[in-house]
Amino acid sequence: MAQPGSLSSHYDVVLAGGGIIGLSTALFLRQQGLSVAVLDKGAFGYEQSSRNWGWVRTINQAMEELPLAVASRPLWQQWAQEGQFGYTRCGLLSLAQDKEEWAGLETWLKNARTLGFDARELGKSEIHTLFPQSKGTWAGALYSPGDGRAEPDLAMQFLAKKAQAAGVVLIPDTAVKSIDLQGGKAHGFVTENGLITGSALVVAAGIWSRWLCKTVGITLPQLKVTASVLRTKPLEGGPEPIIASTRFSMRRRQDGGYNIAQRNSSVTHVTPDSIRFMKSFLPNFLKQKKLLSVRLDSTFLKEWQQEKQFGPNAANPFENFRTCDPEPDRKTLARTMARVREDMPAFANAQIAGMWAGVIDVMPDALPVLSDVARYPGLYLATGFSAHGFGIGPASGQLMANLITGIKDTLGKEHFTLARFGCNGEKA
Repeated sequence: MAQPGSLSSHYDVVLAGGGIIGLSTALFLRQQGLSVAVLDKGAFGYEQSSRNWGWVRTINQAMEELPLAVASRPLWQQWAQEGQFGYTRCGLLSLAQDKEEWAGLETWLKNARTLGFDARELGKSEIHTLFPQSKGTWAGALYSPGDGRAEPDLAMQFLAKKAQAAGVVLIPDTAVKSIDLQGGKAHGFVTENGLITGSALVVAAGIWSRWLCKTVGITLPQLKVTASVLRTKPLEGGPEPIIASTRFSMRRRQDGGYNIAQRNSSVTHVTPDSIRFMKSFLPNFLKQKKLLSVRLDSTFLKEWQQEKQFGPNAANPFENFRTCDPEPDRKTLARTMARVREDMPAFANAQIAGMWAGVIDVMPDALPVLSDVARYPGLYLATGFSAHGFGIGPASGQLMANLITGIKDTLGKEHFTLARFGCNGEKA
């Protein structure tokens, strides 16, 4: 990887953010022959891209994202032939606890079939065949045999090496402090080690995208959600498919243990942005309120103090935020593990090997922004994946690369514009 002192002065494209979206976009741009550099304030893929659940799924994806999910499958399979990061097509079993949840799954499948996608509806006997470990009674289930899993941390290491081998310049430990404009057009990123310029700039900074956009007066309506996960030590007799339910969710790990989490246990803290964007987020929050807890605590004051440091002519001290490493919600994870043990005897003596949390960048409609910024030619955003970014990351990077180079595709970029929020980068 390049050292800060060895930065070239100019690239065709410079990206801020070395997660799965930034690296995937950089890889596809490089494959089109462009010179590309990726900046990250810390280590590549250290934040949410390596902390997610490791699902490569199609079931329950938004209809707008489903083409990205389907298009990502062959890319994951291709990459798995090039490196070992635990990818396997294990299938995903989405379980409904009651008639209401089952009706929701049936509605999703009906809509998905209009796009040419199919999954199997399972009765109780079929559920038991795929999930014999469970003693629970389920109202119904969908099963997608083509869905898969991977180890996010290993996948990110692989992707960084693949991008670098393709000629992408990776620059870690280099905080981007602001976006530089010249003549109303994107010109470069001001980093803690100086200016690096590009004919095109991409903000792919996850939860930090909001503040980075603020440095040029762009109001990005983005909030943060924290999700916690635990992993067990290796054990025998657990399920092979990914299990998704509101009671608990799990996937088998490459080491023989399991990642376990609760889908409806994510936490959002009330911040100044929560109030600022309340009108935009409220409709989707009311639909998803069973999946999210809202907490009012010292986070409000902390972010109020922090956000005053960011924006035009401000210090913008991104170098003070090298890593986002929140404390996991241990109480919720303990309750989730108790449910797993109650439902599956195979986990009665399972030992917890570790817990962690990640912070997710979310948008009002839970769809990402994969878009140019009309106000500033040459500036692009790739952020706000709302907990869906890992599985759809490869095709999302391909979409972004095609958007930048002007190649037409069929992956639905019209659904992911910044303009859908009523602005093209204008300050709200």
